[in-house]
Amino acid sequence: MPIDTRELMSAIAIVADDQNVRVTVKQSGKGAAICCACSFAGGMLLGPVGLAVGGAAGGIAAYKLTSGSFRPLGEIILNDLTDAQREQLVQHVTKAVQDVHPTDLAMLLPLIMSNVPVQQAVLNTVMSFVTNELRMQIVD
Repeated sequence: MPIDTRELMSAIAIVADDQNVRVTVKQSGKGAAICCACSFAGGMLLGPVGLAVGGAAGGIAAYKLTSGSFRPLGEIILNDLTDAQREQLVQHVTKAVQDVHPTDLAMLLPLIMSNVPVQQAVLNTVMSFVTNELRMQIVD
């Protein structure tokens, strides 16, 4: 039985969710810019005290503006990837576990779900794929 892409995507999403991996698309930079600008403005107006006040106000503003933009990696894998990206991810994951010789779905899915070193190899591969191919940032 060949590997079913949908089932493999589900297994990868479960592993990513178990590790609580979250990603963002350029929102961390936006939040940092807001916080920096507010801190700079506060420092210019009130001096050293303004740096603290501006930093705190900027942090709150950045939180409000970027709230909800950090999403679980499992959700992105299941819902946001195109068919070409899914196939590419499947190729990356099967290559990462090729030493185990996953010849069919019946063997690969239980292996991913029960073997911690294989889970780590799959998770590292997925995180590399998301960072390099999808240009998203991983949030720890």
